[in-house]
Amino acid sequence: MSDKSTPHLYLIGIGGVGMLWIADLALSRGWQVSGSDLVSSPGTQRLQAAGATIHYGVDPTAIPADVTEAVINSAITPSSPSYPELAELERRKIPYVKRAVWLGKITRQMTTIAVCGAHGKTTTTAMIGWILEKAGLDPTVFVGGTVNLWGGTRIGKSQYLVIEADEYDRSFHQFTPQMAVVLNIDLDHEDYYTGGIAEIEHSYRRFLRNLPTKTGLVVGYGKDGRIRKVCRGFSYRFRWYDEEHLWPGLRLPVPGKHLELNATAAARIAHELGVSQEVIKEALATFPGVGRRLEHLGVWEGVEVYDDYAHHPQELAATLSTLAKKFPGKKTTLIFQPHQKARTKNLLKEFGRAFDESPPSRLILAPIYQVAGREEDIAVTSGDVASEIKKKLPAGLQLEVAEDESQLEQLAREAAKNSEVLVVAGAGSIRRFLENWMRGSDGR
Repeated sequence: MSDKSTPHLYLIGIGGVGMLWIADLALSRGWQVSGSDLVSSPGTQRLQAAGATIHYGVDPTAIPADVTEAVINSAITPSSPSYPELAELERRKIPYVKRAVWLGKITRQMTTIAVCGAHGKTTTTAMIGWILEKAGLDPTVFVGGTVNLWGGTRIGKSQYLVIEADEYDRSFHQFTPQMAVVLNIDLDHEDYYTGGIAEIEHSYRRFLRNLPTKTGLVVGYGKDGRIRKVCRGFSYRFRWYDEEHLWPGLRLPVPGKHLELNATAAARIAHELGVSQEVIKEALATFPGVGRRLEHLGVWEGVEVYDDYAHHPQELAATLSTLAKKFPGKKTTLIFQPHQKARTKNLLKEFGRAFDESPPSRLILAPIYQVAGREEDIAVTSGDVASEIKKKLPAGLQLEVAEDESQLEQLAREAAKNSEVLVVAGAGSIRRFLENWMRGSDGR
């Protein structure tokens, strides 16, 4: 039994990215932390090693008796597997809030820099945190990916908080930053924003209203008309950037115009916080990268293998452009797993054009990763994506569609033996598939 003066935080779905942030912060403050998740993961294992108590599966009786506060994610509904635990919290009258609400309280307690946009949030957030760390500002960084040398969340001792601000579920409306980075505004999360791009623009404008009226700072990509539109009428300080206005002297370990733009946004924030040009340049030149952003996984079937999180058409195009620069002239195979039927159907034409500028030598489309219980009535397949691509098939592109995981593995193994670079891309299960195949190569 814990000291009654020590808060005891319980998190349902504790292995989720935002939940890991909360758990890490609570543990750093000496709180008791416990929670549940459906399966074990590197994140939950890391928390357990740090002192958290976690059970797997759904068991309302496992919720400790001395819990003082709970956090839930926005996806819990009466049909969710974890709902019985939420019902138990209500039965015991234990106060609980959604993840974004809890994080929102933290943003009001610190000097917060929030990074929003459909693409690039994780990398840009990590870049800002990396620069501030190298400048000795000791920030706390809530980033949606793994940064080499940090491992998980970076908990600092200063007043600075750098956080990803996600538009899904309007979570970022809960945040109250002093500075905001707006990287891009694109059609995404159509299952939530049923009103389309107009509703998304309105949501971003609502988020920007949370900045302080006279002292707020917005760093934005100046060529995005949607960003200009949502910023209209605010009396903040604005710092615009684009391809013609990159940070001077910028050098990055990995090529890619989108990375240069992300780095420029990060540099502008650091400059506003008083970090010198020399520190900014040196920090970005040594930026270690973010997990699942062209992350090198090793060698499989004799080919170098990389993993990337790209799952939106614009992200795919950016990843392919980077690949072309990183491996010029090399025979490259991309295995892409579309993520969610709603996104795939609504952006079908955009997916068809995503491979036009920098096509790989070979493209293998995996079956769509879908959300169980939510998308069975949506009629779309990876074959439909292939049909769109074929309307303007890039010269020399070999295109194949896998009907199931078994055929996908067969195609992947054959492609690996005839490629110089193999990349898997997607936000679903594709990396797990590849890791299973790689392990099987060594021990089957």
